[in-house]
Amino acid sequence: EGGDGEGGGGEGGDGSLEDGSYSVQLIHAAWEAIEADAFFCFTALMSEVRDHFCSNLDHTALGITARIERFAGLLAAKDPPLAAALDNIRVAPTFYAFRWISLLMTQELDLPDVLRLWDSLLADERRFDFLLYFCVAMVLCIREDLLEHGDFSYSVKALQHYESRVPLHTLLERAHALYAADHPQLYAPPAAPPPRPPPPPDRMSSNGAAYL
Repeated sequence: EGGDGEGGGGEGGDGSLEDGSYSVQLIHAAWEAIEADAFFCFTALMSEVRDHFCSNLDHTALGITARIERFAGLLAAKDPPLAAALDNIRVAPTFYAFRWISLLMTQELDLPDVLRLWDSLLADERRFDFLLYFCVAMVLCIREDLLEHGDFSYSVKALQHYESRVPLHTLLERAHALYAADHPQLYAPPAAPPPRPPPPPDRMSSNGAAYL
């Protein structure tokens, strides 16, 4: 009987080990799924910006040059004096905006800030149009420093090594304000649902008796 009891305990122990091994397998399977899902999302994202990396499209409406030109035009529209000042000291947008746009800010911001910014980019109906407004917001948020120094080397260094010069929430607020001014329909509150029809009247006669 004692032996049988010990044998029963051993079987219980084996079962526990098997349960633990099964849990480990589930964890490994979950990690493998996360990796596959992340790669799928990354591939889908890159399919939307791949034209930026195709040299044959550089000077077409789909290439990176067109995106930089759109950024330059947007900056000139939002702050003509600043755009003119940068142009006068020959700070071309390609010196800094090329990397900003083509790498989606991954070289300019810390990883937590990149993830927060990408939330806004991926939630945008126009996809990466918001990125251009964010780039403009980055320049506008340091406009006083750029205008005060008015120097080529200082301006290029400030724009190429932006780092944590301005908190991300400030940049996002400025970018959303610029974006909302040009695309108010994207920020309009959702339309209220239509009113529900009134319930049908009770099937009762005038004297209170129910209709059959």
